[in-house]
Amino acid sequence: MPKTFDEPFWIGDHFFSTDDIGQIKATTAQFSHVVARNRLAAILCDVLDWKAPTGKPRIDSCTKLLTAMDRSGVIHLPKKASVSRQGHKFSTERQGEPLPDLQISVPLSAVQPIEIVPVTDREELLTWTATMAKYHPLGYQRAFGARQHYWIISHATRSPMRLGGILFGSSAKALAAREQWIGWDAETRAKFRARVINNSRYLILPGVHVPHLASHVLGLVARRIRSDWMERYGFSPVLLETFVELPYRGTCYAASNWVLVGETVGRSRQDRYNTIQVPKKSIWMYPLVSNWRRALVDPWLPRLKTTKELFIQPQFF
Repeated sequence: MPKTFDEPFWIGDHFFSTDDIGQIKATTAQFSHVVARNRLAAILCDVLDWKAPTGKPRIDSCTKLLTAMDRSGVIHLPKKASVSRQGHKFSTERQGEPLPDLQISVPLSAVQPIEIVPVTDREELLTWTATMAKYHPLGYQRAFGARQHYWIISHATRSPMRLGGILFGSSAKALAAREQWIGWDAETRAKFRARVINNSRYLILPGVHVPHLASHVLGLVARRIRSDWMERYGFSPVLLETFVELPYRGTCYAASNWVLVGETVGRSRQDRYNTIQVPKKSIWMYPLVSNWRRALVDPWLPRLKTTKELFIQPQFF
């Protein structure tokens, strides 16, 4: 949130003009005493066309904005009603069973053809999550925001073999080396960061020893991620990014023509006060189109799906 509300200002990729602030004040005065804050935020997201790249309204961000404006005296909201937690039962998500660790040591030709398959079923997602949590060096809990899970499947035998998984999600909020390589300033990054997506998890099962498999998979997923993202979220990404932490050196990314652009400064994305120190990581980028610099800031994007369209089919993850 901005420290002051002197318009105009940006929140993420959304621009707030003087007229927008006037609209917030008028809508708040009209509805704040008759609807809950999250409902008021939903109304304002519709009025201001404030949406995520997925097409979903930014209700959480709008609620935070309303709370901050109320504290600053720009608007006046009724006090929140207290909610009793007595007897409230919290549910926990059922855990899946991880894949067994295969023991394979063969050339790449012996496991081809390889297919990259989106995870679209709830049961499969539970298995994917448990597998990543058990075998990936960083572990895994869950992903937030826009994301696409894949299985890595070999069709070399009569029964398909799942050799691992890969995940793409939202890009890092700010990376000095990435911004310098792209040529972004803070304002441009805020507008177009959604067109960069992050390969946040990549797992080949520990017992699978197949030379060149990892780089082969990266090539396959790069050829389909744009269409998968378009089908799910209504627009196509332009760049891929990933981080590699020692002792790993990013060999498979280098072999797949990803570009090493620098390293992180050693802070977590949850580090609001610059006090959390984490290991530095190398930053790798991969353009998905030849004219990526122009495509990255092209003011035109295919029409984003509406909230109604996004929920025509169940969104399991």
